[in-house]
Amino acid sequence: MKNLVCFILLVGLASCSNEPDVIHLRTVKGKKEVAAKVDANALFTVNVEGMSCEMGCGGSIRKELKATGAVDRVEFDFVEGRKVQTAKISFDDKKINESKMLSILSAMNEKQFKVQKVSIEKIEESTEASIDAPTEDSEKTVEISEAAPSFALPNLFDVLKYIIQ
Repeated sequence: MKNLVCFILLVGLASCSNEPDVIHLRTVKGKKEVAAKVDANALFTVNVEGMSCEMGCGGSIRKELKATGAVDRVEFDFVEGRKVQTAKISFDDKKINESKMLSILSAMNEKQFKVQKVSIEKIEESTEASIDAPTEDSEKTVEISEAAPSFALPNLFDVLKYIIQ
């Protein structure tokens, strides 16, 4: 009887494992999106009335202008509570003009924003773009480690071999 209890206890202890299991998932092939280059050669400064926050309103303005494929960067001089905010838009004047940008901003969010042109100036340096464009196929393998202990019965022959020795 003592040997049977020892055997069950030994099997129970030997079956616990603290090593994490590594699960290999399938390889994913697909297109990866990276920034396309926009050669910004002009800086357009505009006053925007009707912005309630920089993150929401500014993000939607930025998204709409960058969707044109001609705008590189949109920066705001946002001050909470101020009625009129200032936006500086770096763009390629060969692809879009200031009147088109003004009409895009005026039509946004059910005509939420009132815009007024302040200035436009040429810039010499081109900056990096942030417009997403597909590139060549990429491949990556994902591995997930599971740190929870697993329960598995040991090979009975290994246990018996251990007891006999």
